[in-house]
Amino acid sequence: MIAMERTKISSAQFFIAMFVSRVVVTIALNAHYTGGENMLDTIFSYLIAMAIGAVLAVPIWMALGRSGERGVPELAMENMGWAGRLVPICYGLYFVLVGGTSLALFQIFLMDTVNPGFSAGMVITALVGVALYGAMRGIETVARCATCVFVVLLLGCGLVFSIVARRFSLDNLEPLFCGGLSQTGQGVVLFLARTSIFADMAVLLPQVKGRKKLGFFGWMAGTSLFVGVTVLLIVGCLGRYAYTQNFPVYVLASITEVRSLQRLDAVFTGVWMMGLVIKLACDLYACRVCFSALTKRKEPKWALWATGVAVLVLALAIAGQSRMQRWFLDTKFLFWCTVISGGAIPLIIWAAGALGRKRRGK
Repeated sequence: MIAMERTKISSAQFFIAMFVSRVVVTIALNAHYTGGENMLDTIFSYLIAMAIGAVLAVPIWMALGRSGERGVPELAMENMGWAGRLVPICYGLYFVLVGGTSLALFQIFLMDTVNPGFSAGMVITALVGVALYGAMRGIETVARCATCVFVVLLLGCGLVFSIVARRFSLDNLEPLFCGGLSQTGQGVVLFLARTSIFADMAVLLPQVKGRKKLGFFGWMAGTSLFVGVTVLLIVGCLGRYAYTQNFPVYVLASITEVRSLQRLDAVFTGVWMMGLVIKLACDLYACRVCFSALTKRKEPKWALWATGVAVLVLALAIAGQSRMQRWFLDTKFLFWCTVISGGAIPLIIWAAGALGRKRRGK
């Protein structure tokens, strides 16, 4: 059997790609999903979510501690027999889910905010095609592209944030937790629900070299800073008006002006598209790894293409039907998917591996 080639990338490259993927989630943030009008509370929600995430990641470090080149799907196949086949299948389905929901949110944004008259389906189809190309080339190609996108993201967001900061008003800020802690709790669930880094680590971390734990904590610190600054500017510049908007970050970008460039909402859209390509490419490549673990050979091209089509079809279905949105964009549903893929499955695999080593020791 021919195993899939395993190219190593640095810890910095991997977590930069994960940072770019997190930006896709952050710029789709709105008050409807955070559960209340005071979006300032979501800063603390994210900090709490990251603290919980650090605990959630412990089973991943435990499971991969002695694995060498093997990720959680490979360890499941090795330690759990036929039952282990369910693990790469579950991870593959999870990556299709998070890719489809991320793409659906962008399509909803295009249809509702930018221009309802043009074909958003063509745009997301093109994005999936670009992501497929990156996934076929391998994780090193995706990581290099993510580094370039990261630089553009910092420049673009820095430009928008620095200009819009002139509209910041302390009068728009409301007291923290004025509506109780329920909104904060809802925000914690939301951020964890839309965090796929734990599954990415479980599958892709064996292909990462360097100080992985330092990179993970750097990712948490960097994303916390980005979310904090973004939410603070949304609240300080838009006030309660932000609560009425489906995509307040887009509104924030659209009110900026730079001389001849009257609006910078195009920068926002471009950043979202670039970040989405990176996220989709990571998800599709992770599906490659899962398929390789399942079959113990290099996957055929049709498998990757089929995965891309599945992501696209799911995104189109979610964006086109309100019932599908209620199902697949439900925060609690996605939250439990995150907990199971990021914490429960690695914990089971670690326990199975520890039990197997104990039996062999006897």
